[in-house]
Amino acid sequence: MKNTKKIQVNSWPLLFLLSLFFLTAPLSTAWSQTSSVTKKLNNEYVYWKRVGAYAARTGYRMLQHNRAHHQKNNWLVLTNAGYAEVNNRATMGALDGLTNILHVRRGNHSLVELQSPANAPLWFAVYDKSSGWVAYLEVNPAAVQDQTLINRSNLFSTRVTDQINAEHLYENAAEYAEKFDNKIFNGNGFRIVTIANALQRGAPTTALRAFEIHDHYCPGVTSGVIMAEYIKKYFPTAPDTRYFIQAIQPWCKEDALMVLLNATPGKKSYSATYPSQEDIASWPIWAQKVSTVVYRYNKETELWEGLALEYLWGETNCPDYGHSVMNKLCADLWYLDHMDQPESFVRVLKRFNLPQGSHPKEYARPGVDPTFLLGYWEELNP
Repeated sequence: MKNTKKIQVNSWPLLFLLSLFFLTAPLSTAWSQTSSVTKKLNNEYVYWKRVGAYAARTGYRMLQHNRAHHQKNNWLVLTNAGYAEVNNRATMGALDGLTNILHVRRGNHSLVELQSPANAPLWFAVYDKSSGWVAYLEVNPAAVQDQTLINRSNLFSTRVTDQINAEHLYENAAEYAEKFDNKIFNGNGFRIVTIANALQRGAPTTALRAFEIHDHYCPGVTSGVIMAEYIKKYFPTAPDTRYFIQAIQPWCKEDALMVLLNATPGKKSYSATYPSQEDIASWPIWAQKVSTVVYRYNKETELWEGLALEYLWGETNCPDYGHSVMNKLCADLWYLDHMDQPESFVRVLKRFNLPQGSHPKEYARPGVDPTFLLGYWEELNP
């Protein structure tokens, strides 16, 4: 009897250890898997950070070779790092490499992240605002196949430098028209030229946010920036409510409106229709001018209030420089000087309230003809 009791007593530590093992085994496996993922992410980060740093140094040397007179803290870097994937590898770490070497920052608009397709080439544009020169670099996917090594000898498949400040382009319009036709900077010339010059001119944060998601800067996205400023100024909403935007005639402005008003299809606060020219011609004359309808919810009346807006294109008086890149650049810079006057470009065509209990989504459903809604506004606001 004594031996039996002794065995039972001594078995408790063993049972405890076995229980502990079975309880922690799944956690250990999960921890191992998490550590593996974290390690991979860290390795990816370090690798692409080195690529970004090398791109910064290479761009700097290229500009020195072209006798660009750099002043401290006067760099501007544009890139699609973070959006482009090379060999299915995320490239976000390259942004920190650029920052470490050239001291460019998000906060002072000196580091621009442009959205692009994941399969687009990874590129960097290092712009010297002092001289107007830019160095363009495009990564060679074959040089970054190894997960640990960077083949610096052929890391960049494209290395190009040129002077792109607006004054220089205008003075040499014929030469640059040919360069743009020949796809200088591998087709990224328009986005680099317009954005670099706009930021050098002092483009506001609202414009930066808009053209980063739109991936280039054009008068179309400018119209969205100006319309968003008009809405925030003359049709403000409560901090805890959202706008609902209905694009009746969509163009580049939609990307700016989504970003600056935090209204997106995913949050069920943005809709767009794509009418044909024949559709628009069948609308009432005043309704043909409507490009955007903005709604806000009034908690006191429990009604959705709406504005039907027209955008008025400004008369820039820009000459014809013989190429769309320079023509649009001139228009972009003209609008920058007038961006604080949104009331000069936006006109309210109709003010209205939706019926009690109605939501704007009801007028954005499949099969709902926008002419029905336009007619509704007209009856409500004769």
